[in-house]
Amino acid sequence: MIGMATTETETQPGPTPEHIAAVLRERIYGGIACLSTLLVLVQPDEGPPAPWTAVVDVAIAAGGLWAASVLADYVGHLAAHGKGMTGSEAAAASRASAQILEAAAIPLLLLVIAGLGWMPYHAAVTAGVCVTVAELGLFALLTARRTKLSLWKRVLLVLVLLALGALVVTVKTLAH
Repeated sequence: MIGMATTETETQPGPTPEHIAAVLRERIYGGIACLSTLLVLVQPDEGPPAPWTAVVDVAIAAGGLWAASVLADYVGHLAAHGKGMTGSEAAAASRASAQILEAAAIPLLLLVIAGLGWMPYHAAVTAGVCVTVAELGLFALLTARRTKLSLWKRVLLVLVLLALGALVVTVKTLAH
């Protein structure tokens, strides 16, 4: 009707497919980077590091990947469009890149708990590895749910991403 105010949902479109893809991509990158870092910490050469050292290691790995992602988004946008991002483009890119940090949140929390002495260090790292692999599976499941693939292809997608997590665990374990 004329004169009626529109609701916020009518004026703001939902996330674009490109944004959804970026969010899921960054979450997978963050999960793999966190998993890789945790696996180095689970089997160190000279005994386990102090839990707070592990917190710093995981935070630096996630933070470094996040900073690289933000810079890559900006440089890529600059190259593609010849100008910097608008405020809404920068906000969308920041939300997508934040998934990298979110992927490390639970493992970092577990390491902080170990640092406070409320959980053994090895148990915190092992739980962090398990949570990270489970997160990869969850995001594969969320991705598969959004597709129009047949059921067996969706199951295969989830299994492939879980296998990737298991492969990272296996390779890192064998390397150390």
